[in-house]
Amino acid sequence: MSQATASPKPENGTFPPASATYRIFGLTLASDFPFANRLAPGLGVPDLTFTCVTAAPLPSSWEQATPAYTSSYRTDDGESIFYLYQLDACDVLRFTRVADFYLWPDRIICHLLDPDYEYLVEIRLLGPVLSFWLERQGVPALHASAVVVEDRAAAFLSSNSGGKSVLAAMLMQAGYPLLTDDILPVEQSHGAFLGRPGYPQMRLWPDEAHYFLGRYQDLELVHPSYSKRRVPVGPPAFGTFCPESKPLACLYLPQRRSAAEGDTEIEITPVSRRDALIELVRHSFAASIVEQLGLQQQRLDLFAQMVRLVPVRRLVYPSGFEHLALVREAILQDLETLS
Repeated sequence: MSQATASPKPENGTFPPASATYRIFGLTLASDFPFANRLAPGLGVPDLTFTCVTAAPLPSSWEQATPAYTSSYRTDDGESIFYLYQLDACDVLRFTRVADFYLWPDRIICHLLDPDYEYLVEIRLLGPVLSFWLERQGVPALHASAVVVEDRAAAFLSSNSGGKSVLAAMLMQAGYPLLTDDILPVEQSHGAFLGRPGYPQMRLWPDEAHYFLGRYQDLELVHPSYSKRRVPVGPPAFGTFCPESKPLACLYLPQRRSAAEGDTEIEITPVSRRDALIELVRHSFAASIVEQLGLQQQRLDLFAQMVRLVPVRRLVYPSGFEHLALVREAILQDLETLS
């Protein structure tokens, strides 16, 4: 991402007109975009500005460039779903037939290619786009949910459907604040490793939402093709949210197993530094892109330091909501041993 080339501005120098300021992933974000997710309010000079436009901010000649990264995932007609272009002016993330995101150090501009996909703009921005932007700023983003226990962050690393959001909600139900759901940016500060806060919103499947809230039908869909729901966090909704970065107490690697009748065994075991390093890379949000761009060594150096200071545990527990109280007790007891 070019540090020297500023993004284009209109003649009055006020691009874009931001109607609100938010705090997300440790950043102050100014934007005129109508977010559907609940975001924490922000104050002060923004670190980053975001807007969505209907005309490309750069001449279309950049489309002739060779992509620096091409996703291996394909659309139904065989085209890659995602491309990354590294231009002299900026980076461009292209989501095929949906939107192009132009990334500068101080702003992100989304050019919506098809108005029918406007609902995807927010999903892409708050996921792969911002995680990649953070990586370019030297802040790795882990695929994790985290809660705050005794002023420290307990994080659960897993891929989709790995149970991280349920474990976070389980602790929130007992009064522990949410730090983030799905993306956990980490940074080193004064000899400690901190987890940055996300935003006061969770994503739960209908049965999960019904278990924790007693309902799900009135909750908004995250995506029209899936049944997962948006769950606002904070009064008068569910739980509370912590808007501040917190030291990492432990990183858990959850693994649910099918439980036979009477099976309540919960295993929490240390992971070696070598295996922990592998797991951090595996659960990084933009791992394949970072490797392709030659940025892996920087990330590995930071992770190698992190696993020396932050415990990593494997958590194996029986599947089923009826076991969550015991799982919560086991995690809280484990965290006490690390205090």
